[in-house]
Amino acid sequence: MPADESLRILCMGDNHGNTSSLKRVVEETEGEEFDFIIHVGDITNAWFDGISEGATQLEATEPHFETLEDRGELVYIWGNRDGRGPEHVTDLYSFEVGTYVPPEGTTTIAGQSFTQETYLVEEDTILLNHYLDTRLLDFFAGRAYFSGHVHVGRYKNNCLNSAFLYRDDSHGATGIEGGYFVVEIDSDGTMQIEPRLWNLKKGICANHICRGVQFVPEFWKSDCKFDYDPEEYYGEVAESAFYALLEEGDFDVEDEHKKRSHLLEPADFGITPTQLIERGQKICSSTPRDFDTRFSSLIEERYSSANSP
Repeated sequence: MPADESLRILCMGDNHGNTSSLKRVVEETEGEEFDFIIHVGDITNAWFDGISEGATQLEATEPHFETLEDRGELVYIWGNRDGRGPEHVTDLYSFEVGTYVPPEGTTTIAGQSFTQETYLVEEDTILLNHYLDTRLLDFFAGRAYFSGHVHVGRYKNNCLNSAFLYRDDSHGATGIEGGYFVVEIDSDGTMQIEPRLWNLKKGICANHICRGVQFVPEFWKSDCKFDYDPEEYYGEVAESAFYALLEEGDFDVEDEHKKRSHLLEPADFGITPTQLIERGQKICSSTPRDFDTRFSSLIEERYSSANSP
């Protein structure tokens, strides 16, 4: 599909074997048409409930996906909860709806290229991951990036994390239905989203806006996840700063896949803490009052020893 053609996409994920949330999507989108309907994984809850129960859940979700498939090309990937160790729900039940995008390579569906591999992304590619790579919120060169898993939605540039359709009580939390998104990608590449939220709220935090617009549970006192975990905020900025320096610098990295992994160290490329600090400051135009001090402290603690002779 040419990059100059507009797209209308229904994006959702993480229903964790729950069918009522999928039924709700089916009912609320009746009469609508989409170019693609994307599910970013964790269709089942096999990791917690067992492979046999997960296969039963997968079978129960299939009729809802079949209905949705009449409204657009259904595209999906698997999540971490769709398997348990070496076993997977598809070992016991064959899912016969939609098109699966595998972990390797590029898949073309109705003229549109999809991949799960960051290093294969081109200007007209849609990237799908179950796990959110937060570095791509700042540096993504493809058509769109959709992810899930973290259960807090995020939107920045052409990157969208879809939060969840249903968050269960596996970790002692209250089970709630979350929501989904309708995405319009204009012919000029601009992405616009329509959040359809059930028990989520939109959060725009002035202190942490460089990490994107968030979609968090309504009962949270704060609209921002980083108010609860500021160290995660500084860690995200540090990873983005390192990623940016790798992308912008003239470094000899033999394996493009490795270059985009989280396993490299700045010292491997002669990148100094000062460079990381300066690049991180450029990434975040609006920051907490103590940003410089706390970010510098994290960089020094995390990377200085690796740069010491």
